[in-house]
Amino acid sequence: MIKLYLLLFLAVLSVSSASIFVVLANAPGPVTAFWRLFFSVLILSVFTRSIRVPKRGEVVYPIAAGSSLAIHFSSWMQSLFYASVAVSTTIVCTHAIFSAVFSSLLGEKPKPTQVIGVVVAIIGVYFLSGADPSSKPEGVILALIGALAGGVYFTLGRFSRSKIDFESYVLLTYATAAFVSFAISLLLKLPLFGYPIKTWIFFVLLAAVPMMLGHTLINYLLRQMKVVPVTASIIGEAVGAAFLAWIILAQALDVKAYLSMLVVLFGIGIAVKTRE
Repeated sequence: MIKLYLLLFLAVLSVSSASIFVVLANAPGPVTAFWRLFFSVLILSVFTRSIRVPKRGEVVYPIAAGSSLAIHFSSWMQSLFYASVAVSTTIVCTHAIFSAVFSSLLGEKPKPTQVIGVVVAIIGVYFLSGADPSSKPEGVILALIGALAGGVYFTLGRFSRSKIDFESYVLLTYATAAFVSFAISLLLKLPLFGYPIKTWIFFVLLAAVPMMLGHTLINYLLRQMKVVPVTASIIGEAVGAAFLAWIILAQALDVKAYLSMLVVLFGIGIAVKTRE
């Protein structure tokens, strides 16, 4: 069990770096999402031992999860150009709330304290959206879209545990997400090439660190641990990202914004604590 918690700590630390790499890459959100996922699929293809072709009833999980992941990445990454890392990441971390809601729709009856947590988090998001003058409404909306799609993605990851093996699920999910983010980039007429070397380095880092050591580990841990400690780690992601943004990007917010962040995280904590 200690090993699993150490892996969880590594996963949280890894995903906390994602927003920093996105900002430093300085490319459109859908494009960054595509290359992050493309390089992730390449890495997985090298290290994956075997892939079992899923049955017709199983393939719906990675396809739906991958589509949700592409929307989650594309919208949230784009939000970082309209909102500070702390604000954007805190809002997108409410995907834990949406995950709890979607889980209840699939048969998990919500508890009163869970509802309270949702309400508290929503109130916190409301105040947070106006607490940072540098964050624009577009950033808040895009981060919320990312949270909604993220809730679908993590819920599917949870309910797919008994439906499809881990390696097949992860590789097919990431491949689908890469294809959908590629389609989004084409639809929006965003350039996929022509970026400086520095940008490509951060594309690869996004695949190697927050994707391989972050999302892939979280998908693995969802199959090995109870959901509560895994989803609760989302709070650590928001705090870690805010700290890294302060150190690396010199993004410091006023006290009111940080207090609003605490309200959101407190609400998330209440909600995920009572999921099981």
